[in-house]
Amino acid sequence: MRRVTAYVGAMLGAALALSPVAATAQSDPVPPEVAGLVVYASDYDVPETVERVEDALGEAGMVTLTLDHQANAESVGATLRPTTVVIGGAPPVGTPLLLQAQEVGIDLPQKFLSWEDEAGQVWLAHNSGEYLAVQSGIDPESPAVTGLDQAVGGLAVQASGATEPATRGADVTAYAEYRLEQPSNASVPQSIGRYQDAFAEAGLKELPVVDHQAGAESIGETLRPTQVTFAGNPKAGTPFMAAQQTMGIDLPTRFYARESASGDVTVGHVNIAALAQRHSVTGVDEPLAMVTKATAAFTNAAAGEMTMPEGGVDTGGGDTADSSNTVVIGFGLLAMLGASVLAVAFWRMRAKASA
Repeated sequence: MRRVTAYVGAMLGAALALSPVAATAQSDPVPPEVAGLVVYASDYDVPETVERVEDALGEAGMVTLTLDHQANAESVGATLRPTTVVIGGAPPVGTPLLLQAQEVGIDLPQKFLSWEDEAGQVWLAHNSGEYLAVQSGIDPESPAVTGLDQAVGGLAVQASGATEPATRGADVTAYAEYRLEQPSNASVPQSIGRYQDAFAEAGLKELPVVDHQAGAESIGETLRPTQVTFAGNPKAGTPFMAAQQTMGIDLPTRFYARESASGDVTVGHVNIAALAQRHSVTGVDEPLAMVTKATAAFTNAAAGEMTMPEGGVDTGGGDTADSSNTVVIGFGLLAMLGASVLAVAFWRMRAKASA
């Protein structure tokens, strides 16, 4: 009798293991939970997901920059699962936020990260409007925030094939010292130029400059000078993504300059320590110290407080671009081309690292 009972129990266990319910429970992908990160399960592999994001951005006439973090990691002898970020946006979506707080310019244009996790599931993610708003002191209930969420959410659904997010990244809080800023003794363009000079002295390739003021002008809005640029090195950035792939949405490091109503210019960068906290990244003390030191040196140089050390500095926080593919992007070009607000010429640039 005991043998029969054991046999029946074993058969029932096997049947349950093979049943659709059990199989579903075992195979359901588990999305990562990161504050302010809206994540969708993608029906496609990473390259196709990225292409679909680019196509969707192109249909809206948005500027695009694509960085293949996996390829950049391989360029420095590191290993990383497929991970690619697309940076793109349009003045009608971002400008309403900028008019409320120029500080949000450091997080615009929006970023879309696609990656393959260790189980082979592909995800697509973007920052929530609430996350951007909270970091910049904007009311999360603002219509501008709602408009941003609708625009990027619709694009993510179109690109991923999902009907809704797998997770919406709750528990959004303002990180202490999210932006590390200081006054500059130069204009916004000059300060950004200093950033680029400092990047070059450190041996980094040039990445785009986004001119938010020009973008606002292209849709008939007035915004004080505000520009953002990017820089990083796979040797320092890859360890963060190896620890948590979602960190790829916050790489490369972002640097910006803005002019206040009184004419004072402020320069700054996103604090890598705050980003590591956001993504629950640990065990990266050495690259964290490297990035912290390098980004501070770059911002000091942009402010006019110092010159770069001879031979440059080590930097991190993401991926660099091949200079042959580098352009300076100004949304004002859209207006110069005489295009409509959302149906304009589309520039697509893929910047891959050569370290």
